[in-house]
Amino acid sequence: MLRSLIDILDRAYQPGRHRDLLLALWEQERWFDTHHQRVAAEIERDTLTKAGLSDVRLATYPCDGETRYQDWITHLAWDGPSARLAADDGTVLADRSECPASVVYWSGPLASQALPAVGEVVDGDALATIAHEAVNGKFVLTAKPPLEMKHRLLGTSPLAVVSDFLGQGRGYTEHTTRWCNTWSDGPDGWYFHAGDRVMTGFCLSPAKGKWLRQRLAAEPSLKLGGFCEARLYEGLGQNVTAVLEGADPSHEIWLYGHACEQGAHDNVSGVTVLVEALRLLNELIASGKLPKPRHSIRMIATEECVGMVAFATLHDDLRRRALAGMNVDGAGDAADAERPYVVHYGPLSHPSFGWAVAALIGATLQEMAGDAWHFRTRRFVPSADDMIADPHCGIPAIWLGTGGASTGYHSSADTPELCTDDSLRCNTLLAAAWAYAMASLDGRSGAQLVGPATEWIGNCILRDGNDDSALLSRWVAGQVLRSMARWGIHQSVYEPFAAEYASPDAEPLPGLPSSGPRYARTVWGTCTFETMPVERRRGLSRWSSWINAGLYWSNGEMPLPAVERLARAETGAAPDASLEPGFAACVEAGTMVRR
Repeated sequence: MLRSLIDILDRAYQPGRHRDLLLALWEQERWFDTHHQRVAAEIERDTLTKAGLSDVRLATYPCDGETRYQDWITHLAWDGPSARLAADDGTVLADRSECPASVVYWSGPLASQALPAVGEVVDGDALATIAHEAVNGKFVLTAKPPLEMKHRLLGTSPLAVVSDFLGQGRGYTEHTTRWCNTWSDGPDGWYFHAGDRVMTGFCLSPAKGKWLRQRLAAEPSLKLGGFCEARLYEGLGQNVTAVLEGADPSHEIWLYGHACEQGAHDNVSGVTVLVEALRLLNELIASGKLPKPRHSIRMIATEECVGMVAFATLHDDLRRRALAGMNVDGAGDAADAERPYVVHYGPLSHPSFGWAVAALIGATLQEMAGDAWHFRTRRFVPSADDMIADPHCGIPAIWLGTGGASTGYHSSADTPELCTDDSLRCNTLLAAAWAYAMASLDGRSGAQLVGPATEWIGNCILRDGNDDSALLSRWVAGQVLRSMARWGIHQSVYEPFAAEYASPDAEPLPGLPSSGPRYARTVWGTCTFETMPVERRRGLSRWSSWINAGLYWSNGEMPLPAVERLARAETGAAPDASLEPGFAACVEAGTMVRR
């Protein structure tokens, strides 16, 4: 069944068309400012409209640095047409026209092209403490990420932060420039919000940084000249959405991934996979080579995290229609046996039959591709766009991608040349086949898939032993199959298999504590803690698997000790780990209430 579907998709896939779209979008996205992001979104919209999809539009939301969706605050809009930094002998250290990543995302303005700012250079890393007289009116050099130095400089008036930080990564050379997309004032900060300190930031390659440091050592009074034409303002962000209509549009399958980053792999490739998957399926349906799916398939190109949260919050009716979702984040880099593409599934508090279907499709594609493309599945706790898998949001999801191990990650090295035709092809086929299979799922196809799905569950979900991790895996295994009920599939299809793992009325773990404080969510998704005072946010991270697993298990009915036991079983946290500090912070931030 799945193999024949993949074969039909494969014969119709157009690699040249896909790469043309990749190049067109990357030429805009590599500038990572609001203007170019809008142009890229319009290209996606026009492509989908021409392909004949339905409900094609830009779903806008305010980028004013203040509007809050769930616990995510939108950032300020930013335009940065040009910027340049040079030494007094004319040696150019950073030029946005040559390397867009040479300027920090949300960098503040500095002087002008006609009249650049001139100042001495000080090695900020050599300063044990930051004094006004040491940094005011100067360019502050650091070998660390620019944001770290910005935090040290708060309350002072430097001309700019200048960083030659690159870090460790695949595909980097001494001429690679690291992209900085974090410029918020708070700990664990990211997006630039209203009230954050405006400051200019430049990013240099290690080669340029080495040259500058040698000159500075020989000439301590060395001066630089630079400008940054930039504007921070209240504007609009946008999600691009389109629908392939099913016979019954009351339910949808969501394909989504974030735009608005400078890399071809991360994540122009992911956006193009979404577009190609949808128009490929639409063409096959229009030509009669595939029947119309039972339910609709919706594509959403978001802005990472905040765009998805805004879309699902502002379109609550659509959120309630969604049966399952796939997040495509990074789809172009070459894959090998050591660094395969991964379908990440979780959280365990919200199992989905979609996990198994994606795994089966991926395994089929792996067999077809041989060494040209590699694949595996991995359990994780979602914290980015796939936070919609939180049971409180209600869209069980998976993430297809490679993460921070990709070639050129967050740097000027992430260009279209590193995106391979094999990866683009296989990831498109996986996304399209999964979306179509899930949108078409019914009693007949469910009966065909339940056996292979059960085999995957036995190999990948179940854990040996009688500890909490093993006991929870049995409950999860049963719930993966029972989630077929979301599609209205009769229990006779799945219950004989599911009952082998756990009874229908079984608790996730036996003997869960029944006493203790109870916490209920007031928002869904991860918590950023950004509305709290800076000193209260230290040590709290929106990316914490431990905190997020606890948030997702918290249903307002289970006491804290029960939630902690479940989160420990899911994440492997230490026996003495406590969620109480994180939950107390959530109460303070208004994202939970204690009962």
